[in-house]
Amino acid sequence: MPLITNRFLAAGVHLLISVIVALCVFLLLRLLWYPGELFRAIGGGELFAVVVAIDVALGPLLTLIVYKRNKPSLRFDLTVIGVLQALAMAYGVHTLFIGRPVYLAVLGHRVDVVQASEIDPEDLLKANQTLPLTGPRWVGYQPPKDRKEREDVLFGSLGGKDYGQLPQYHAPVEVMQADVLNLAKPLAKLKDFNRGKESEISDWLTKRGYSDQGAVFLGLRARAEDLTVVFDAKTAKVIGIAPFKPWD
Repeated sequence: MPLITNRFLAAGVHLLISVIVALCVFLLLRLLWYPGELFRAIGGGELFAVVVAIDVALGPLLTLIVYKRNKPSLRFDLTVIGVLQALAMAYGVHTLFIGRPVYLAVLGHRVDVVQASEIDPEDLLKANQTLPLTGPRWVGYQPPKDRKEREDVLFGSLGGKDYGQLPQYHAPVEVMQADVLNLAKPLAKLKDFNRGKESEISDWLTKRGYSDQGAVFLGLRARAEDLTVVFDAKTAKVIGIAPFKPWD
């Protein structure tokens, strides 16, 4: 016999459990799959909202509808609700997983956020790699020596498949030092793009031990919102991803 006699109390207990599960998923997103500003750049908030809508709303609402103490089919009904909610949550988490950022590809003129869903398994096989599971990896690239291959990549980039989406051409991010130092823009330009936020930009740098003169930046191209990658002006070391627009 159910210990909970009130359908509203039953729905409330179900809601509490659902909220705890949603919080666990949120921590997984923020700390592992979508760290730092990438949660914003990829649109993780919107994706998470869908998961929450499924998990927090669907299950408790159905419990509120079907719950009635001593109902012969109550155990079966609650089991079905639990299974449906678990399947919906599994689908949502899978969607978040395949949409996670796996590479931050420094291309010289910009940085691309590459999501797992953008990587062709055949290209991954050519690279003899597996996708990172514990957060995105910073990479540079080495163009192929073969002219035909370079032309194929060039034409592919017109359709959105650039070196960042081709792990067989990835290289340590340090190989991009010269390109970054040559093509990155001064912080004064970033402030031009973000009128009214000049002090925020300076504060962001100061917290990381840098001045405007000690840093340069490139645009970060992402699915939901383009942000800014800031580099050391002498070494091209990545200082961080800043929440400012990198172009007009």
